[in-house]
Amino acid sequence: MKNLKLILLMTCLPLLAFSQDEQYTEVAPDTSSSSGEWSAGIFVGYSNYLGDLVEPTLTLDQANAAFGIFIKNQISHRFGLKANLYFGNIDGDDNNYDSNTARGASFESSIVELAVRGEYEFRRKANYNHAEGDTEYMQSGTYKKKIVPYLFFGLGAVFLNPDVTNPLQVDEGDFSNTHLTIPLGLGLRIDLSRKLYLGLEWGERLTFSDYLDGISKGGDPGDNDLYVMGGLTLGMRFVDKDSDNDGIADDQDKCPTIPGLTALGGCPDSDGDGLADRDDNCPNEPGDISHNGCPDRDGDGIADHVDDCPDTAGLRRFSGCPDTDNDGIVDKEDSCPTTPGIPAMNGCPDSDRDGITDDKDGCPQTPGTAEHNGCPDSDDDGIADNEDNCPDTPGVRKFNGCPDTDNDGIADNHDKCPTLAGPSSNDGCPTIRAEDKAVLDLAMQNVNFETGSARLLPSSRRVLDQIAEIVIRYPGYILYIDGYTDNVGNDFANQQLSEDRTKSCAAYLAGKGVPRSVMVTTGHGENDPIADNKTAAGRRKNRRVTFRLEPK
Repeated sequence: MKNLKLILLMTCLPLLAFSQDEQYTEVAPDTSSSSGEWSAGIFVGYSNYLGDLVEPTLTLDQANAAFGIFIKNQISHRFGLKANLYFGNIDGDDNNYDSNTARGASFESSIVELAVRGEYEFRRKANYNHAEGDTEYMQSGTYKKKIVPYLFFGLGAVFLNPDVTNPLQVDEGDFSNTHLTIPLGLGLRIDLSRKLYLGLEWGERLTFSDYLDGISKGGDPGDNDLYVMGGLTLGMRFVDKDSDNDGIADDQDKCPTIPGLTALGGCPDSDGDGLADRDDNCPNEPGDISHNGCPDRDGDGIADHVDDCPDTAGLRRFSGCPDTDNDGIVDKEDSCPTTPGIPAMNGCPDSDRDGITDDKDGCPQTPGTAEHNGCPDSDDDGIADNEDNCPDTPGVRKFNGCPDTDNDGIADNHDKCPTLAGPSSNDGCPTIRAEDKAVLDLAMQNVNFETGSARLLPSSRRVLDQIAEIVIRYPGYILYIDGYTDNVGNDFANQQLSEDRTKSCAAYLAGKGVPRSVMVTTGHGENDPIADNKTAAGRRKNRRVTFRLEPK
């Protein structure tokens, strides 16, 4: 008997380990049997006697057919209560064992077992899957077959009437045919469907009697007899109508014609987001309850199915698209998304309103033309003002937009005589001929005045007439007329006299056609003498008027 108990213990331990081999942080129970659920079934197997007329080891030598019926109530998720009525036969014969042949006893008896036992099921924990809700059914409604180990322990009575052959005439007398029994064992249940399940179980029946075989004193009165029953069970659960076969009765199923989840009242959740398809605006995409089951990938509070920019956070007034520069034009339609602009320019700015966006406008603050990249051409010479050194006067590109009126190769803005061709060495003005320069140099000797007066002497007019012709011949020049006196007399009077004499010359020249605008008169008085004022000859040289032509 001790060997039998050791075998039983060694068999239970692997089952216990199997049931507890994995732990998960987020779990949902196996729901193949609901609390309060009833089932009934049949048992087919064997019964086997263990007592004084067999060797004290686990053996099937005296195995006999057994059968029965049972009814079960699933009290809780893991605990059930079963009542069974089993029928079988047991027998034993000393002649089958060398150690017992001297006694020569044998027996056989039918048995009827009526018992109530508790069953503890080791349901394995599993990862909770929102797409399935529990581990009993697939989303399609197909039942998931499961294997559930269990232990059982109970109390019952066994009825028997042993037919004993006892040559030694030991233990004669009347003995009770009813004995108290304790069923103790283990099993394995395989769920075939929501209703049907198949079981394999084995268990000892402990008794408090040594008279199952009708012999006690002739055997081992200190060790009670027992018997074993094992075999297959086939059970059927009594469940309500379940049209969609999802394990939820139609009267409790919110979606009775569509397989669904227990957690959602029998309705499906195709995308596994915890929201039933019938309440889910996006049943095939996991989403948020706040968006009626639709996703919001960019987290802007606008569900993707109504978000024109589902991957970029945006504004509700733009259907979920952003407007980074706050110009009222969404970024995906804005050619300048980071700079405020106007609709006419596809969201780009046009600061000078010339129809050219600032990013392509060379002069974004000044209206211009497309031909010149948004820059103006004020003088219409084909050269944009920002590249034109003479933006208000038409010119040529060779001179950066400036003209060369006299075609002397010197731009007018650098040409002191822009209307007269001249060499660059003379700043663009024509070179004064040597004979003309000689006339101007001698004029200070030949232009004379009455003593102490600004009145010209008649002899001076011929020289001034020549000077007039020279000045007219060089229109790009300025005639500088400078007057000087000696140091005789009052300084103020001498200054005034020098000024009056230059003006007298200018007036005469003007009368000869020289424009007053090209003449500059300056009186220097006693300053800048060219000779010694101590001598009469020196003072005569210092009293003079000079004429000098300079380019404008």
